[in-house]
Amino acid sequence: MKDFLLVFIGGGVGSALRLLLNKIIPNDTFPYSTLTVNLVGSFLIGFIISYLIHHNLLKSDYYYLLVVGICGGLTTFSTFSIDNVNLLKSNDLIYSLVYIIISVSFCILLTYIGYTLMNKILN
Repeated sequence: MKDFLLVFIGGGVGSALRLLLNKIIPNDTFPYSTLTVNLVGSFLIGFIISYLIHHNLLKSDYYYLLVVGICGGLTTFSTFSIDNVNLLKSNDLIYSLVYIIISVSFCILLTYIGYTLMNKILN
């Protein structure tokens, strides 16, 4: 039950952070705010997971609060998907492809960078 509460609290914090970033970062002709939260969240999840693995805390309360809760609430594949549907409906195929390529490649890259950076800090 505690795991559910930690995910609930963390998810609320992550979602509130996403809303804040969506208010701050413009979303004119390109979904910059969704891209930003997904890039930041990808870096954070790599950084946090590396720390948790190093300290043997992968399935700890920290995991549920920070990874599943905050990072899960912050990042959003569903918004990424609807952003692309809207771009395609507006006949913005190039923007959609750029968004997909940047999101997928840079999110994976930033997860790796966060993970590697934390490993260097810990070693």
